[in-house]
Amino acid sequence: MGDDIDASEGGSEAVDMVLGWIKSPGKTFSSLIFGLGVWGLILGIVNVTLGAVVAGERKIVWAGYLTMGYLWDDPYSEMIYRPYSDTVFIGMALVGILWGAYGINQKVEGGFQAWISGVIFNPIWTSLVSGSEEGGMTMSAAAWCLLLGFGFYAYWSIVHWAWTDIGVYAVTAPLLAFGFGLRYLALVGDEAPASE
Repeated sequence: MGDDIDASEGGSEAVDMVLGWIKSPGKTFSSLIFGLGVWGLILGIVNVTLGAVVAGERKIVWAGYLTMGYLWDDPYSEMIYRPYSDTVFIGMALVGILWGAYGINQKVEGGFQAWISGVIFNPIWTSLVSGSEEGGMTMSAAAWCLLLGFGFYAYWSIVHWAWTDIGVYAVTAPLLAFGFGLRYLALVGDEAPASE
């Protein structure tokens, strides 16, 4: 009987922990969710209005694309609005934007506006032209990886109208991963104490 009480208390602690995390997500997670939400909203709008595969002709059926055919056989279709697929995807993107903005507003001093200005006026962008900024050449490499990753994705998607092309993701994802990783490495390297 004592074991039953301990198990229920452990379950209650786990539920409280998850609820606390939902109510107050961390800054990094909130930034990630916000960014994914913005990207998802752009993809959702492009998909519904113009088609995300072939402009004006083919669009993505998110229920098939994201579940690899489990909820819908064909991941692409003609330009028909599918409420269960399109509405749910755009709704998920909006929830990501709102939840991310809520978490950022809680965790960043100055709130969401300070976070946005920090993204726009971040020292990483001056590292594109100078290796003598904070983080040195590592930060410059990070800035170039991020710029090339985002730039390549935007260019390829607009020119070839392939917003969800696996090949584009295969190039973009490593560039972004190296960019964020090198940025973290540069910031940690600057904070490390000098050896005596």
